[in-house]
Amino acid sequence: MCYDEYQQESLDRHWAVMVKTFRSLDEVYTFYNKHARERGFNIRKDSIKFSKDRARTPRLRRYLCSAAGKRQAKFCTMEGRTRRLRPESRFLCEAHLTVKLDKKLNLWYVSSFSDDHSHTLARPDEVPFLRSHNQIKAFERAEILAMAGAGIRKHIIFDNIVSRYGSYAKSPFQRTKLYNMCYREKMKLLAQGDADTAVGIMLTRKDRDPDFFFEHTVDAEGRLQNLFWCDSQSRRDYLDYGDIVVFDSTYKMNSYGMPFILFVGLNNHRCTTVFSCAIVSDETEATYVWLLNTFLKANYQKRPKSVITDGDAAMIRAIRKVLSDVWHRLCSWHIEKNMQKHLNHKSLKEFRALLYYATTHKVFEERWAAFVRKWQTEKTKTWLHRMYRKRTLWAASYLSGGFFLGMRSNQRSESLNSSLHLHLDYGMTIVDMIVHYENCIVRLRENEAYDDYTSQTLSVTVTECQAIESYAAKAFTQANFYMLQQDMKKVQEL
Repeated sequence: MCYDEYQQESLDRHWAVMVKTFRSLDEVYTFYNKHARERGFNIRKDSIKFSKDRARTPRLRRYLCSAAGKRQAKFCTMEGRTRRLRPESRFLCEAHLTVKLDKKLNLWYVSSFSDDHSHTLARPDEVPFLRSHNQIKAFERAEILAMAGAGIRKHIIFDNIVSRYGSYAKSPFQRTKLYNMCYREKMKLLAQGDADTAVGIMLTRKDRDPDFFFEHTVDAEGRLQNLFWCDSQSRRDYLDYGDIVVFDSTYKMNSYGMPFILFVGLNNHRCTTVFSCAIVSDETEATYVWLLNTFLKANYQKRPKSVITDGDAAMIRAIRKVLSDVWHRLCSWHIEKNMQKHLNHKSLKEFRALLYYATTHKVFEERWAAFVRKWQTEKTKTWLHRMYRKRTLWAASYLSGGFFLGMRSNQRSESLNSSLHLHLDYGMTIVDMIVHYENCIVRLRENEAYDDYTSQTLSVTVTECQAIESYAAKAFTQANFYMLQQDMKKVQEL
């Protein structure tokens, strides 16, 4: 572009602005900020003058390029400072827009405008980083907080916004702005303390749902020790499907290192259902006793028929105290993990036979004695002795009379925890944990509702025993019917 054309374009732009009128100062700011974005500079509000009457209404407003003025000399020296000085961002730029109020028409008109800059203007891909063009509007803030509350990570939220606008250069705000806004909102929520806020959330939910149950304990200094909760749906699910409970405390999923404990089971579609959960301060026997007693209290003292846990010794002792008449087995996944760590790999096949294949107690004792004679070493002696003392908790020969619905491990809680991990990290607070846990529960219940819907259809009979199949198709959910149908096929093939 030649100099004459540039001058003509500047003149046209100048007069296009000079003839503008506005109904409010917000409209003035929006217009000038949009103009600044197109040109590649940042704006800020400057002086404002008010009328001299009693109403004191604004009568003049001036907006400047952010590069206007010059930093004071006292801020340009390292004397008495240890941090590096911020780069200079003001260059005596004279670009501005001044508007005055016409009281008769109640309109703001442009009284002075200059678009001549003393500095290099930003390129289009640099403009989004300028302060006045890097702002989150109220509706965008609400949308971001809603997505964050649904468990969507912040970097995914920003990527979604960028894809919506086409590129980061067209986005109304940048990544750091989003992160900072979410952090500020989180600090507002936690202003009265993480634990107090968590308890406050529980009280609010109790008001909304009278059957919502929660209990907590505090230490001598008033700090939160343990927190247990379950909503009305979870309590109903336990009454319907609580014959077997998986109890897992292997995850410390918050910034305080407090174990997060799930009580889960199987529903009538053989899918994971959550009965309750808790956050505790430690993994002692006393804590687990309190937790189990609170669990029974929340569920009208209904005891499960069987329980699956990991190998935590304190948990085993607590179950013997509180649920002494309940079948109890240790998670086979944890046993597999431990036996691979302690035993020779050549002996694993024989140990798995002891773990998974049921025989009489006498035969098991004979096989165990043979296994010890063959594979015991000084290195494995202690572990084998400990496993023998716990044999009634893991050996199929001692658990064959129990009711476990085909489950041998705490994979149900593991799968739910892996779902939680998609949205959570170790640095989360207790409040984060509660909010995101509830989001995961919503997903589980959505799946359950879908399974209920699909079970309204009638499964097709395929075996010769069609009368039995037809009755089963009406009586059972699809998941259970297909298991029965598979067994009937095998009988038919004999």
